[in-house]
Amino acid sequence: MTSRTLGATGHAGSWRQARTIAWWTAALSGLHAGPAAVAAAHAQVIAVKSAPIADGGQFAFLPSANLGMGGVSIALSDSALDPFTNPAKGARFTGTRVFGSPTFFAVSRQSGGGLTLPLGVSTSNGRWFSQFMLALQDIDRGGNDQQNFPPPILAAEVDPPRPGATSSAPAIDDSKVSRQNRYAHATVGRRLPNRLSVAASASWWGLNAVDGVELYYAGNQSVRQHGDALDLRLGMLKELGRGQSLEAVVVRNRFSVDQNVAFTDVFWNPNERQMTFVPRLEPNADRTETWGLHVAYSRPLADSTWRIGAIATGNRIHQPSLPGYDLPLVPADAGTAQAYNLGAGISRNTGPITMGFDAIFEPITSRTWDDAEKEVETLAGSVLDAGTRTLDSRFRFTNAIARLGFAATFPFSTDYSLRLEAGGQLHAIRYHLNQRDVIRDERSTSTQNWNEWTRSWGVSVRFAGADLHYRGNLTTGAGRPGLDDFNGGVIEPVALTSSSSFRSFAAFGRTFGDVRATTHQISLSVPIR
Repeated sequence: MTSRTLGATGHAGSWRQARTIAWWTAALSGLHAGPAAVAAAHAQVIAVKSAPIADGGQFAFLPSANLGMGGVSIALSDSALDPFTNPAKGARFTGTRVFGSPTFFAVSRQSGGGLTLPLGVSTSNGRWFSQFMLALQDIDRGGNDQQNFPPPILAAEVDPPRPGATSSAPAIDDSKVSRQNRYAHATVGRRLPNRLSVAASASWWGLNAVDGVELYYAGNQSVRQHGDALDLRLGMLKELGRGQSLEAVVVRNRFSVDQNVAFTDVFWNPNERQMTFVPRLEPNADRTETWGLHVAYSRPLADSTWRIGAIATGNRIHQPSLPGYDLPLVPADAGTAQAYNLGAGISRNTGPITMGFDAIFEPITSRTWDDAEKEVETLAGSVLDAGTRTLDSRFRFTNAIARLGFAATFPFSTDYSLRLEAGGQLHAIRYHLNQRDVIRDERSTSTQNWNEWTRSWGVSVRFAGADLHYRGNLTTGAGRPGLDDFNGGVIEPVALTSSSSFRSFAAFGRTFGDVRATTHQISLSVPIR
């Protein structure tokens, strides 16, 4: 990767385009990714977001009975999603069912989208139970409005073109870049005496496209991605009697994607009096490793129509390699984070009405650093060796999540009913950044905050033991880069000194265009016997 050292203007370590810690592992790694997607994909992997990046629904294709109710889950069971978040909860189901949940998501302003087609089966035989699922996914290329990106780098800013370079732009056939991903999931569990169940699950993604990545490399011609992700879980469920339950899940999550970014550098050839176009390929690597532990407890209140619950989740996240996204706030080569969710929920089921509410406090500490790739001179005149840590950034998050959902069921007969759902989620993100720049011998601070709102809705029909659901959600409050005009096509670095908010997203030195992320899911579950 290219150098990311920050120095003084006109100095040996002059300003270069910095690379953000907005770590783009979305719902897979849980580090700087999104929330609705993460919650729907695997709830015990916590998203750590340091930039107001809009998350699409790439990983929100798992079936969820509560998706239309804002995703409430602490005191209200989710019959469809629970076996994916804690494999031991598969013990609660009997018989054999085939299910599918075709899911379409789109991010406004042509900045992302895709379609996922999952198909699975769950079985229960005696003390053993299992679940299997396969999915194919097609991701749209984002960033069609390339005219909004900064212009290519000029000759004065880069090395001269290679001998033999042609005077016409190279033809890059992006149609040959695979935009398809694959997903496989398997769960095996056993019911033990004393109403105790244990199970293990493994989920694997084969990734050729992560939604929105093209938007984070300004002026790219194409981005070729290849990698995979693995999520391993060991779960326990103890039914304590009188409606009480205790559960625990251990999570191991790994994400690894290589990104080869093609650019075209433009030079003026004074001899031929014309522009010369030289192709350039920049390799990037995105690596994240997460360990997690989740415990939860729920029970009914004295009035059996009310139920309460509590959760505690901890993640230890290590990212040895960060991709070089062109978002000049905080450059970073690697980082670590400790993230926690402490929450409580309440629900009520009375007659045809079901309601639920979750409140979660999300404290997170994160640290990233930038290392010099070659010798660099400080403002004081000393020389730092390659590999020296030149920038140390420490984040302290105090996030909060609130979910509220309602559902009304209208039975027509014993086997036929209609259910209407509505809900929403607020994800309030706030962090304080302390930063030390060794090259400039400076310390700076910044406090940033923004809110992401999700509205959810759903319609369900139950007939002859089968369930047909439509559920959707709309998320606003974040954006994606490259959708608004830049200040004269120049990305300016921004000093982190005073408190600000992300209303204009200008704190990044690059504007973010407001977008709306919409997800639609149609799920069907059919009993076989």
